[in-house]
Amino acid sequence: MSQIEQPSSVKGKPMILHEGYIYTVERTTKTKSIFRCKNRDCKARCHTSLSMDAFLSRPTSHCRAPQPDSVPAIQLKNEIKAHAAITDESTSTIIHSVLRTYPLSAAGQLPKMNHLC
Repeated sequence: MSQIEQPSSVKGKPMILHEGYIYTVERTTKTKSIFRCKNRDCKARCHTSLSMDAFLSRPTSHCRAPQPDSVPAIQLKNEIKAHAAITDESTSTIIHSVLRTYPLSAAGQLPKMNHLC
């Protein structure tokens, strides 16, 4: 099985990126974390250890195709938020500096400018 990536969401909550799908925390028990597909219409779930380094149960099937291009958009939002927390630069300056490193292949997944501010 492929590696589990663990970025945090824009709100700072844990996420899992696996095989082009994005999972968010649904709930946590004493022994495991239960994640659900980010797409609310999808019933896919997976269970991980509390350290989120291994699956305890394989992810269930999805109702849609994977969207690996949406990952850079999430990372972009996280980078903007982190940069804004440590600097006094204007919002537009922060956005423009972060957008310089954004991959062109994922430009279709860019959020609207008013959602970045």
